[in-house]
Amino acid sequence: MASLAAYNVLRILRGAGLGGLPTLDIAERMIEQARYNPPAGSLGREEVRAPGTPFHNRRQVLCYITKLGLDLLRELDSPVRKQDNQALHRLNESEIEN
Repeated sequence: MASLAAYNVLRILRGAGLGGLPTLDIAERMIEQARYNPPAGSLGREEVRAPGTPFHNRRQVLCYITKLGLDLLRELDSPVRKQDNQALHRLNESEIEN
């Protein structure tokens, strides 16, 4: 995986479930407002599937997380959570509230 933004996209798609999400919805949900153009960005076809455009809206491309993407997230969830906890542990309560 190439970046934190790519990890964030996979988490967004995992949360979307079987219905997938249009690319514009993914961009709106991004923590960092990085430009995202699946699957040509930092995520490959192995992790994100964009099978084509819906007939009713040619400008909308739906993206779905693949099994490989889900497996990658399962592998990364624990180390990312641990790193987040370590970072928060260094802050005092007033710093965390801000």
